[in-house]
Amino acid sequence: MINMHRRLRSRTAKIFFATISLAFLSSNALAINSVKLYGNKILFDVYREGSRVGEHSVLFEQNASELDVITSFELAIDILFFRAYTFSYQSRSQWREGELASISVQVDDNGEDFRFDAVRKGEVMQVKNPDGDSILPAPVFPTNHWNAAVLREHQVLNTLTGKLNQVKIVEHGKEPVSTEAGKIVATRYAYTGDLDTEVWYDTQGRWVKMLFTGKDGSMIEYRCRRCQNGLIKKTKR
Repeated sequence: MINMHRRLRSRTAKIFFATISLAFLSSNALAINSVKLYGNKILFDVYREGSRVGEHSVLFEQNASELDVITSFELAIDILFFRAYTFSYQSRSQWREGELASISVQVDDNGEDFRFDAVRKGEVMQVKNPDGDSILPAPVFPTNHWNAAVLREHQVLNTLTGKLNQVKIVEHGKEPVSTEAGKIVATRYAYTGDLDTEVWYDTQGRWVKMLFTGKDGSMIEYRCRRCQNGLIKKTKR
């Protein structure tokens, strides 16, 4: 009987801690606490094969029950003395009660323009893009990565194409990551399926690093310049 009670307590404890570990992934909690988690800005330096080629920023504006998120990504690759490639991405999204309400995206891929708009209508997301309009199931998370609640999903709205991508997101353990707060421990997650990306989050659910392969096969890495709410590592005197 005593052993049975111990097993029950052990099982209850495991369930409790598993629930707690998932709590930070709650979409509602993240929507409310995004500004608290990150402050009003996230900033990454973007590296290609070890050389800095751009930056990625995310701005948060909390307006009553609505969260506005403005994302900007600028990249330029030079070969010798010539600018060989440029890429510019801008998006603005609105979130209500932890769910995506709308998003507008503009992309300039080395002079080739692309844009799409998506608006939540009841239980669907209506998407308008040059390839034709489409209806996606809602709620859906875009591939902007700042919201760790996406880790529970199996399909995402690709913000570079306006299409729905099928994905599997798997945890791959904890690793040290450099941030403005110094070295921290973060969990690495790998996307497979329609996307091939690796993303790191800290214990609070903050996005702190990303790694993926570019169209030319080069390795693109996001290194945190500001992703810990501006926390600065204190040096010993």
